[in-house]
Amino acid sequence: MIRAIIFDFGGTLAQTKTPWDTVCNRIAERLEYMDIKVDPVDLEDSIKETIEYRYQQHTLGQELDSYQFFNHALEKLGHSVTVDVTDELEQMVYDEGYTSFAENLEEVLMTLSEEYMLALLSNAWLEAPRQILRDHGYGRWSKAMICSYDIGIPKPDPRIFRHTIDLLGVHQSEAVMVGDSLEADIKGALAAGLQAVLVDDGFSDWSGPKIMELSELPALLHSLDV
Repeated sequence: MIRAIIFDFGGTLAQTKTPWDTVCNRIAERLEYMDIKVDPVDLEDSIKETIEYRYQQHTLGQELDSYQFFNHALEKLGHSVTVDVTDELEQMVYDEGYTSFAENLEEVLMTLSEEYMLALLSNAWLEAPRQILRDHGYGRWSKAMICSYDIGIPKPDPRIFRHTIDLLGVHQSEAVMVGDSLEADIKGALAAGLQAVLVDDGFSDWSGPKIMELSELPALLHSLDV
């Protein structure tokens, strides 16, 4: 019996974009008040290198938080800042970001919440996925919202899936992971003993349960829960 549906964020519930050029200009202005001078272009390059470094850490089963993320980027430029400052920088990323939500998201979440516990499980080094859902009213249907930086472990590591189902109080066989990443969401969930549904882009060779649109999910879940 399915009792819980766990959603990925980016590419599943929403699409997000960060205009790093704008963010880096704001960061450079903020740091100048601390007598830290960085060129916004150099900072953007360093942040993009840090993004790649973060993905490398994922292969080791490790995740960064915003303090580690920004300081990794700044250390390449010869600087470091406190956690209070990185909290401010993180907010700048949120303020400048763009988000578009999956079609019929509110209707889908409302419908599913009548039968299942809902949760978020996002690979994120900052608060943005939770903050976006809360600020737009979509968070009210989630019993738990987990970001990988919370415990320093990213998907597809089975430990973060087990952490999530422990918070929900369900057995692994009672939970379904819904996400767009075959590696992080689907294979990670299956390795942890969960069921999984792929949000397909039309090009995946995944032969398991999949949907093209989130609105297809309620009917698919009923077919799985037999």
